[in-house]
Amino acid sequence: MASPKKPAPIEVVAHGEFLEWLESTGGTLLVTTYNSGKLASFSVGKGGLHVKVWKFPRPMGMAIRGNKIALAAREYLRVFSKAESNLFTLETKYATGRLDMHDVAFGRRGIYFMNTKFNCLARPSSRVNFLRSWQPSFIEEMRPKDCCHLNGLGMCEGRPTMVTAFGETSEPKGWRSLDRLTSGVVIDVAKNETVVSGLCMPHSPRWHDSQWWLCNSGIGGLEKFDPLTGTRTTVSELPGFTRGLSFVGKVALVGLSKIREKHILDTPLLRKAESTVQAGVAAVEADTGRLIGRLEFTKGGSEVYEVTFVPGVKRVEFHDESE
Repeated sequence: MASPKKPAPIEVVAHGEFLEWLESTGGTLLVTTYNSGKLASFSVGKGGLHVKVWKFPRPMGMAIRGNKIALAAREYLRVFSKAESNLFTLETKYATGRLDMHDVAFGRRGIYFMNTKFNCLARPSSRVNFLRSWQPSFIEEMRPKDCCHLNGLGMCEGRPTMVTAFGETSEPKGWRSLDRLTSGVVIDVAKNETVVSGLCMPHSPRWHDSQWWLCNSGIGGLEKFDPLTGTRTTVSELPGFTRGLSFVGKVALVGLSKIREKHILDTPLLRKAESTVQAGVAAVEADTGRLIGRLEFTKGGSEVYEVTFVPGVKRVEFHDESE
């Protein structure tokens, strides 16, 4: 299995029409909870909700394409391939070192990931820890200091297109001293220029239905944005730090996180009553912003990083012989 240690379960409560919607899809929801070191799957069948958890060290970015799933977990980027109807086995394991990898995506040139520690977009390699593909124009040199907290990666037509960062700074750990309530940006990769600003710790830029979307995380927002004008439209305000975004037809799946009381990421969410900020996954109608329902994590996972979906497969299993 992914780890010889049996992970503690994730306990959940379903709200609204979440379970009915998930059952209707015939697929499986996958979620990484990096703070508790878990990859979790959720699907609904005749026996009700099925939850399975695997333990990985700090799992964060995750992506799926066809029969392959890529997972960033601390110093390794793993690629799993579907061997049977619902079983994904380890195909490749890249040793990246501790790069604080965030978003992962499949593209025309293979796998890309956000190398947050080195402030760049990178690709894995079997020869070195990573191959640099791009870095923001305001980063003066490549060094192992998280300057701008580059995190989110948005792909369009197989190419890295939009990325998110907490601010424009080349100072080591400079993002920590910025006004993170308004310093967040979206950067156009090809133009290498900021196209949206004024965001509160943004994550998860995604191209869907001919529009760009993102999580305006610190205020719990799901938003659309126009990189040509820099304008944003709030689609939904949710009860958590929004991070992790994928689409299943007309439905947006949004990860929700609690924020630790002593966490450096002070946000407007922290200033709300604690009972209103939750962890889990929300299902939102993309066209209307209506909240279909939520899967609330009540125990075993408080900080979600990524949310993705495996279509047509229930009760997904992972096997990693390297562990």
